[in-house]
Amino acid sequence: MLSSFSSSCVVYPLHSSLSSEDQQSVFLKPPVGVTKVIISTNIAETSITIDDVVFVIDSGKMKEKRYDPSKGMESLEDTFVSKANALQRKGRAGRVASGVCFHLFSSHHYNHQLIKQQLPEIQRVPLEQLCLR
Repeated sequence: MLSSFSSSCVVYPLHSSLSSEDQQSVFLKPPVGVTKVIISTNIAETSITIDDVVFVIDSGKMKEKRYDPSKGMESLEDTFVSKANALQRKGRAGRVASGVCFHLFSSHHYNHQLIKQQLPEIQRVPLEQLCLR
């Protein structure tokens, strides 16, 4: 648990650097009258389902591994999500009960600037990085 900034709310982080035990804490049901808030990377986008998520706030951004051949190195770059990512994030809300997703970007941005799907990792990083994991 990250913090409890009032007796009616508890905040949990969720990202791949957390231990399995800490990641599992997001599945705990909060006491009656306490709102659970999960601040997550895109780890929660497809790999898990948290039953009691009712609201999702989607920033529309993510970090993506990219390779820069001119520098000969890879880095994590801030980038906009794809339409497929936005749809996955929307699908996290209301898995068991009705839910709502708030996208922090306009429908114009969604329709005219987001790509349909992410570029596959094999096209973004050197092949030896993928094969030697």
